[in-house]
Formats: sequence, structure tokens, C-alpha cells
Amino acid sequence: MKVICETKNLVLREFFEIDAYELFQMNSDKELMRIVNEKPYKSEEEANFFIENMIKHYQEFGFGLWGVHEKKSGRFVGWGGLRQTKYGAIINIRLKRKFQNKGYGTEVLNVIVDYAKNELKLDKIAAKANANQPETLKLLQKSKLTKSEDNELVYKL
Repeated sequence: MKVICETKNLVLREFFEIDAYELFQMNSDKELMRIVNEKPYKSEEEANFFIENMIKHYQEFGFGLWGVHEKKSGRFVGWGGLRQTKYGAIINIRLKRKFQNKGYGTEVLNVIVDYAKNELKLDKIAAKANANQPETLKLLQKSKLTKSEDNELVYKL
């Protein structure tokens, strides 16, 4: 198990095949997936495909989306990390609904920003919220990122 970073309450680590069931449970939540504007997973195979692609992403870029787990209980909370796009590294965070509004999003966002700057030595990263995600916008406004002058929904390092 490769631990990437830790916060007061959470551990972020690389995904493994054994995480497929928990990932499927989160991404089959119709309400959560409506909010993030994605189709819910219909099978655990979709979660396996996601994990396989993320492992390739780790190998190609040295970072990716990581599983987020509570330190005390070990429970899967969601995922967070960086995804390489044609625009550069983009922060992505998704937490199970039952773990939202506990401060975990703030912990994950801040540790990802610190890790990107201090460990990966990235000088450019961004995060984006959809207009229908007011909680995400609040999270970004409180973060170590700065609102983009070009787009009020984009925040940059």
C-alpha cells in the first residue's frame, strides 16, 4: 500500500483492485453522481476499469487520484488528487455524501495543494467547480488557491 500523504483525520493512498467495491458504492450513488454531472456506475467492473486507468496514470505522470480513508476507522471516504489534462494538473475531489460537511474536503484539498507544490514541485495546478456545486465553490474560496481572472469557477495555484 503506497501512502501518498496524511492529514489529521485522513490517509490518501494509491488505489488498488481491492478498492473496486467501495468505489462502485460511491459512484453508484445517483444523487452524488447527479451533482457531479456523471452517470452512476452500474457495475463493479466500471470501478475496476477506473482503477486500472488510475494505475496507468500514476505510472505515466507520477500522480493521480488517490483513495481517501479515515485514519481511525480505515473506512473509504472517497477520492482526491490530481489528474493530468491538456491544460495541466487539475485537482479532483469526490467524497461519499455521508462524509461531506465534516471538514474532510478542506483537509483533502489543502494536503493535495501542499503535496503538488512541495513534493511534485508543480508550479501550476487548478481546480474547477460546476455552477451547480455551491459547496465546492465555498471550499475553493477558503483554499490556498486563487480565483482565476478568466473564469469565476476556476481556482489556480
